[in-house]
Amino acid sequence: MNIKSLPSIILFLLLPIFSIAQDQYCGARQPDFSGKNMDEATLHRMQELELFTQQWISENQNQVSLREIITIPVVVHIVWNTPADNFTDLEIEAQIDGLTADFRKRNENAAIIPPVFQPLAADVEIEFCLATVFEGKETNGIVRKETPFTGVGARRFSGNQRSICYDNEGGSDAWNPEDYVNIWVGQLNGPLGEATLPGMTDYKYEDGVFIDPRAFGFFCSSTSNYFSGRTLTHEMGHFFNLHHIWGENGCGIDDFVEDTPMQDKDYRGQCPSHPQVSCGSEDMFMNYMDYVDDNCMAMFTHGQKKRMLAALDTFPRESLKNSNGCDRTTTKNITLTPDDILLFPNPASDCVHIDLDLDNDLPIRMAIFDTAGREIYANQIFVKDLRTIDISNISNGIYFIYFESNGQVASKKLIIDK
Repeated sequence: MNIKSLPSIILFLLLPIFSIAQDQYCGARQPDFSGKNMDEATLHRMQELELFTQQWISENQNQVSLREIITIPVVVHIVWNTPADNFTDLEIEAQIDGLTADFRKRNENAAIIPPVFQPLAADVEIEFCLATVFEGKETNGIVRKETPFTGVGARRFSGNQRSICYDNEGGSDAWNPEDYVNIWVGQLNGPLGEATLPGMTDYKYEDGVFIDPRAFGFFCSSTSNYFSGRTLTHEMGHFFNLHHIWGENGCGIDDFVEDTPMQDKDYRGQCPSHPQVSCGSEDMFMNYMDYVDDNCMAMFTHGQKKRMLAALDTFPRESLKNSNGCDRTTTKNITLTPDDILLFPNPASDCVHIDLDLDNDLPIRMAIFDTAGREIYANQIFVKDLRTIDISNISNGIYFIYFESNGQVASKKLIIDK
């Protein structure tokens, strides 16, 4: 019998054991039903969470596409031991904008989704903003702390608490997790990322997402499989109660999502061609909850969207929807000017990341011209997109990137120097 055909609530009651998966890719809690490393209290919380999730999905089948966009405030704690572990404000802003693009189905690689899965690809209707208000004061949503410890993200102290989450342990104190998603960036000594599922942490101020500097942000490097910031997308999926798409248990148990095919393994460190078949169906390896290379991750499904929206209707995630961490009463920047065009690196060699610092959601035509006025690249994007353009075939020199939207035009100089 295919266990996925059972009602999800019954399935979870039959096989209710969770453990912690640790490997070089992700350290989030995952179901493997082995009965190891799980105390009774945590097991009970897992059961209650899944029961609520399945009930919420059952009662809201026709409403998940009729909701307003949910904006979630985040704070990024950069806990660095070496300068290479630190990041500029621009790099951090681009990472958060890239996260939003993935959740809004505006990722630039969406075209790689195979036709068979395209109808399942969902706009999750969740956006993320770097916090603008903290304790009544303006902020940019970024905290930097230099730490004397290597591997600070793996350090523990009394009660198995995480050092990276506390100032006095060489880390950075969490902001109230009821109002902000805390993202800690620091050396994890193994996993590229970790996250806490809703209600599953033993310490309130350790609730959040943890990213190793190796996998944070965007890089123009072919030597890394994790250069497009999608470790954060993957871990944020866990934060909103998604499990790995293959379920970590062969074809017997999957991820409790109705529209993700059964899959018997992950595709770690790969960018496979479609189709790949296991468990009698084509594998959705391009899902953000697999382990494929960043450039091969491209989608969440409607079923995964339902789980995430359910998480936002239960403790402790529900308060995030009403947070004032991103002050919505301030004047929005909707006028396109050169200062709103963020290019990095610049000068550039292999690729350039383009981000627009605007709050509207208009389509924008983008084009690159050389000094002779010849157009060498053109595309249409949305303000909340983050674009990475391959410039490896463009000669050294000075170029201009033009943006046009709703009668407004702005440009920025780009230097290519290989």
